[in-house]
Amino acid sequence: MRTIIVALGMLFIGVQTTLAQQTNSTGKITLTITDHEGKPLPFTSVMVRNIKDSSLVKGELTTTNGSCAFEKIAYGHYFIQASQMGYNTSYSKTFLLNASHKAITLDTIRLNTLGKNLQAVNVTAQKPFIESSAGKTVMNIENSVSAAGNTALDLLRRAPGVQVDNNENVTLKGQSVTVMIDGKLTYLSGEQLTNLLKTTPGESIASIEILTSPSAKYDASGNGGIINIKTKKGKMTGINGNVNATLTQSRYGRYGISGNVNWRTEKFNLFGNFDQGDYPRQVTRVYSRNVKENDGSSTYLQQNIFQRNRFKNNYLKIGMDYFINDKQTIGVLANGYKNSFSNQIYSDANLGQANMPPDSIVNSLTTNNNKFDNIALNLNYKIILDTAGGREISFDADYAQFNNHRLMQLNDSLYDAKTQLNRNPNSIRTTGSTQVLIKSLKADLSWPLGKEGKLEAGAKTSFVTTTNLLQFDSLFHGSYKPSPGLSDRFNYQENIYAAYATYKKQIQKTNVQLGLRVENTESTGTSFTTGTNVKRSYVDFFPNITVEQKLNDKNKVSLAMSRRIERPQYGQLNPFMFYLDKYTYFRGNPYLRPQYSNIAEVAYTFKDKYIVTFRYSRIKDMMEEFITQDDSTKASISTERNYDKTDIYSILFTLPFQFTKWWTSDNNADFSYNKYRFEDPVTNDPYYRSNLNYYISSTNTITLPKDFKVEVMGYYNSPFIFGIFRGYAQYNLNLGVQKMFLNKNATVKLSYNNILRNESYRGAAEFANLNMSIFNTWQFRTVNLSFSYKFGSATIKAARERKTGTSDEQNRAG
Repeated sequence: MRTIIVALGMLFIGVQTTLAQQTNSTGKITLTITDHEGKPLPFTSVMVRNIKDSSLVKGELTTTNGSCAFEKIAYGHYFIQASQMGYNTSYSKTFLLNASHKAITLDTIRLNTLGKNLQAVNVTAQKPFIESSAGKTVMNIENSVSAAGNTALDLLRRAPGVQVDNNENVTLKGQSVTVMIDGKLTYLSGEQLTNLLKTTPGESIASIEILTSPSAKYDASGNGGIINIKTKKGKMTGINGNVNATLTQSRYGRYGISGNVNWRTEKFNLFGNFDQGDYPRQVTRVYSRNVKENDGSSTYLQQNIFQRNRFKNNYLKIGMDYFINDKQTIGVLANGYKNSFSNQIYSDANLGQANMPPDSIVNSLTTNNNKFDNIALNLNYKIILDTAGGREISFDADYAQFNNHRLMQLNDSLYDAKTQLNRNPNSIRTTGSTQVLIKSLKADLSWPLGKEGKLEAGAKTSFVTTTNLLQFDSLFHGSYKPSPGLSDRFNYQENIYAAYATYKKQIQKTNVQLGLRVENTESTGTSFTTGTNVKRSYVDFFPNITVEQKLNDKNKVSLAMSRRIERPQYGQLNPFMFYLDKYTYFRGNPYLRPQYSNIAEVAYTFKDKYIVTFRYSRIKDMMEEFITQDDSTKASISTERNYDKTDIYSILFTLPFQFTKWWTSDNNADFSYNKYRFEDPVTNDPYYRSNLNYYISSTNTITLPKDFKVEVMGYYNSPFIFGIFRGYAQYNLNLGVQKMFLNKNATVKLSYNNILRNESYRGAAEFANLNMSIFNTWQFRTVNLSFSYKFGSATIKAARERKTGTSDEQNRAG
């Protein structure tokens, strides 16, 4: 692997030497801004934006005669945005800057004064709620009315192709995903990641990106792809930002406050974000199944579980970019949280005959108190070797530490219906701690080749060490005694060395991207209690190809193909048992193997908004929850295991409509056929399951006079199968109203969510002697009231976004 990294370094030098004399592929743009009477408007903010994603390319102010010029703008497809206090924002037509059009003079842009036609409906252009292209789907949350009062997890449930299973794990088309926040992964996985998403307020989210075919620049982890949650950021010069506050009433009241601030000067940019909240929530579970006895009879077991969860989050991010000169930037970024999660789980397990009063009931009370904190540090250096040509190199050094401390206590007793007496009281207590240390270095290079080509290359190395300690105590004669056979110490070490190269080329109306990523993984997992020691070392190649062909101004087609890997989460490898109650527990699997997926997508786009996508994925060794039933103890044991293979065929439709000037409708439909194959762990006989599933959603936005807006969102997810699990249909309806005032700097949103009361998982787990009915409810009707206020001057440029070196490892910690 060292040879690969050395070769990559030589590639950097070789590219620099060979291409130093290339011609700059840049042009010039000039234009004039006037008011509605044709008079020049000086000091107007003018921005060049990329037509593909509206990203800012460069900003200037008009002169005293209203003129403005942009020098050395790289060839591309752009539009102009012009704004000034007291005037409506205006946009130019799109235009192309290339070798044939190096100097462009645009038509005069006229700005109309605010306050004109106050009684008319004020229609402001905004991005559709859902945008889609080959390999990428974007949910624009920032302007959504019904997002207020919801969490990141709530919003992900509504994303096309995203599913949240009965344990509230997030998957994409039934496959695991890498979850990122602002291009950086959390230091959590499993339950801890779910808790973080539950405490991330929707008011702090700008958009959610779903990348089903990421380029080789990204870590290869995540079979389903990458979900990147982009938070709101300050985008202005001077000191500016926004604050948000939300009150929510459901079974319990909860609150959240968040905000960001940005201070930008010519020499530095200082920025920060914070989130703080208290989120109590009720969860109910009902598990029912039949257990065969030795005499051939069966016992019906139904577990009724009531759970009150409470999440408290305190998150802070602060960073600074220092502009050494116009070509060099050095940045530091620190973020962390100090959160807590606690719950009380009341469970009664009824044992007897089906449709008859129970013979006995096991009553249990489980209490959990978790405290987890994290600190992550990033040092970044970026140098632009050629401002006009776009040649640049960046370096990242990262350090992260995650700590989790847990105290769990389970008390239960058996109630005998015949004697009406409680007997066999039992109590167990577990104390545990987890620490994850992550260190990483990475370097990235971007280098244009000719007029329409670009090379991106880089290398990364990461070192991860996790330590898990778990003490198991049982109540014996009034005092707790250690149970050494059930306690455990589990250590895991993993080193990953990676290198990648991506080549992009535009050939007339065709865009081509070819990429290859190579990863060498070395890992060791050791359980000191069981004596298990699992070592692995493997090298993988992950090719990636994307081709986009523009047929004409209204039609284009695209192809995307990639290979990806999903490594086990660190906690999934720990062979220790975690208890929900006496009859339900989870056990890790130290022999769990990584899963691999091969993905192919073909998309057709009409008028840059109507899209149909065909997608196929083949997953080998898919990691998924598997439940076995021990008839002698009546316990169900959940663990992760590898399925042989999974095939998923999908067709997706993106259909945005503009019915009137004031009514827009974003509609999505996703039809898929899923087929699973795995072997019986006892007989090794092959087992097949398959089904056809579809998901339909519609978000309708109605813009009213006086800055009012109404949003209605609904979805339907048909019955589905996922491994050994079968789920019933899910559907719901959400309603929101928004009012803007104080020159549109203040916004009040009122929303009513889960109107149909179907935010739940109802289904079954079926395999061999297991036939378990499942009904989990985690959300009830909610009324949300939120207030946000933004302050600052005209938009110029946002704080730098960067993907740190620990991005992949963060998602697996916990």
